[in-house]
Amino acid sequence: MKYRELSHGLSEFFECSQVIYDEPEIQGKSEDIIKHKLKRAYETFKQPVLVDDVSVHMSALNGFPGPYMKDFFTYITPYNFGIKFAGTEMSGACFLGFTDGQIEIITEGKMDGIIVVPKEEHKDAKQFDIFFKLNGKDRVLEEFSTTEKNTFSHRGIALENLIKILRESK
Repeated sequence: MKYRELSHGLSEFFECSQVIYDEPEIQGKSEDIIKHKLKRAYETFKQPVLVDDVSVHMSALNGFPGPYMKDFFTYITPYNFGIKFAGTEMSGACFLGFTDGQIEIITEGKMDGIIVVPKEEHKDAKQFDIFFKLNGKDRVLEEFSTTEKNTFSHRGIALENLIKILRESK
């Protein structure tokens, strides 16, 4: 999902390929986590890299789980999470980090919305797209196409910010 959304917008700058790389994440603020991921990915692959980190902040949990959403979902499935917290406010942030070894770019995109009860057909889903309905939208993220999501989602906004910086640096 992430690769599809990100490669869609970056194809004018790079030939994109996906590598599944699961680097252990440090604890800390989102800004520190994305910088660490970016540094480690470049050290590992020694070529231009783009890394992504998402944080989710729930009003019902005073901003938790933040950048620890992936770990949080090891204890409660996204489906059950949506049922348990339906009706509460949530925000999401995506940090993108890019480096080619010369330049380093960090961008961010944010979105706000509400948690809704997910559809039964999404019981095995692995992401929060099944229960996150953005303010001003009539359906959950899962129900939008990649092109639509890239115009308003946290990742789409971070990608738009990255593309703007890349265009300015051409």
